[in-house]
Amino acid sequence: MDRALLNELKARQIAFLEARLVSEAAARDFRERLPAGFAALLATPLGELVDAGAIGRALEALAAEEPLRRAVRPAAAAALAALVEAARAERRRGKELLPEGARDKLDRILEQPKIVPERLVREVLESAALDAVMRDVLYDTLMEFSEKVNPFFAEWGLPALLKRVAPFGLGGVGKTMGAMRGEFERRLEPEIRRFLQGFSRTAMRQVHDLLVAKGDTPEFVGLRKQVATWVLEQEICALVGQLDAKSSAIAEELGADIAAQLLRDRPVRARTSEAIAAFVAAHAGEPLGEALGRLGIAPELDVGALADALWPVVRSVCATGPVRAWLASVVEEFFDGLPDGIEPSA
Repeated sequence: MDRALLNELKARQIAFLEARLVSEAAARDFRERLPAGFAALLATPLGELVDAGAIGRALEALAAEEPLRRAVRPAAAAALAALVEAARAERRRGKELLPEGARDKLDRILEQPKIVPERLVREVLESAALDAVMRDVLYDTLMEFSEKVNPFFAEWGLPALLKRVAPFGLGGVGKTMGAMRGEFERRLEPEIRRFLQGFSRTAMRQVHDLLVAKGDTPEFVGLRKQVATWVLEQEICALVGQLDAKSSAIAEELGADIAAQLLRDRPVRARTSEAIAAFVAAHAGEPLGEALGRLGIAPELDVGALADALWPVVRSVCATGPVRAWLASVVEEFFDGLPDGIEPSA
């Protein structure tokens, strides 16, 4: 068998592989053999499948500025945009999307003590914004109280008494009372505001103390459940209905920023890599299926459906120039290694 014949066989082998790997026969083979391949994968020791160091290096590569700018941030923004768009079109109520038994679990969570952090309650209630709201509410309350209860000017107070004592000839007195009332209210308004400047904060602290003290009583647990019930009764599209195009764009940008920052943050990457390395080291000798089982993961896949979904990708990859060139190089390596004048076996 001379070199010319070997070269012809090499060319035919390359052409056969290129055609065979993207054929209908290859699609059938892929579908038939994938279940056994998946089972073999689950039986392979974890240490042969996962290189913790390589995963750490991959995280480092993703955290580089260029991948963050060109891949991570756009992917995060696109994913969030798709979620928001899907939520806008979702007419079902929140509770309809919950699986069976989820509402009971949610109620049990809401019944847990100290579920709302005390520091969060204090931070919200003692904020400048709520302090301003409290001052305005208390001011309006005190002014209305003064209007209705002040014995000098209320309808049941001094004016009513004077009318009963002297029903005639009170014109001058009425004018005097009106002037007194105007002067009283002019001086009362700044005094109330000065009083509320400090009292509103005291009131907020009292509200905080009451919420902390009574936060786990049946009444407040019922309030938490009532709020959760209200949210679950709303249509999904209504919950995001106020998120206009500008707000959606900002939310998408924020989500992308957070995703990028999580990858950029070195301590987060270090802890993630350490956790992966520790798990792989602890279970390197175990089959992948057993290692996943320790995490409560028991893969039960419709491998046929998975094969149908994956085959177009596999076929396209096999048809690319780089893969075809690699296959050709492997075949050439084999035939080029054969000696000239090889004799067929008997």
